[in-house]
Amino acid sequence: MLPMIDSHAHLVSADIERYPPTPLNGALDRVLEPFTAEELIRQMDQNDVERAVAVQRAHVYGFNNAYVADAAAQFPDRLIAVGMIDSLDPKAPDHVRYWVRERGMVGIRMTEAVKGSDATWVSGPIAHAVWTIATELGASVSFHLMPWNRTQCLSALREMCRQFPDTTVVVDHFSNVTGRKEAPDFGVDGLLDDLAQFPRVIQKYTMINIAKLADQGVACASVVKRMVQSYGASRVMWGSDVAQSKGTYAEMVQLGQEATHLLTEDERRQVHYQTARSIYNR
Repeated sequence: MLPMIDSHAHLVSADIERYPPTPLNGALDRVLEPFTAEELIRQMDQNDVERAVAVQRAHVYGFNNAYVADAAAQFPDRLIAVGMIDSLDPKAPDHVRYWVRERGMVGIRMTEAVKGSDATWVSGPIAHAVWTIATELGASVSFHLMPWNRTQCLSALREMCRQFPDTTVVVDHFSNVTGRKEAPDFGVDGLLDDLAQFPRVIQKYTMINIAKLADQGVACASVVKRMVQSYGASRVMWGSDVAQSKGTYAEMVQLGQEATHLLTEDERRQVHYQTARSIYNR
């Protein structure tokens, strides 16, 4: 098996007193099942995954990144942390400084906190300050786009990439692109292709894509191949989405590997390992 880095692993602590749930919508969307750092590492060892990016799970902990930050500090050889930032909060720039500079997070992540909002969370004045601080600190900036805000927010993201050409930008879940069976694009649209002009934009696929594309009758391998044709393999990477998506970790690793079977051996190595290693300097 090719060496792998999991660029999108969620964690849920079993200690609800130390890490109380504070979901974005005010209520958990499912029964809380712990998936600890120790359990992730155990399953990584069983599946030949060398390292993982512990990504804050907003629907459990909101903008409190304490658990992923603590986990990365406890297991620095295996985990690094990316945390959520509320880019509509006037205190967001201070929060970026705290989590990145003081708590060691390598990246921040933004998403729509309230369904139906505009693209201000991507490109508004506070978001602009967040981009500025993250860039100064050398942190990546990740975006979780929803199907209902994808078009507007990708357009806003394109303009921000023009203003911040030195910022590493990670688009989670291929921007929730909807797959189609028709070649040669398989649902990859001009909005995604437009972002390829910015050399520091990285595209990430996860179990979310694999499952949704399967529902559309599209093999994820076709979409991964199409994205590599647009971005190059050095700007595409795999993540599991464990503890959020359904399935075992072993299944996620296997499906992640299968999704690259149309690529060359060197391209597969980039997608599964080298892209994440290069952007996170690990």
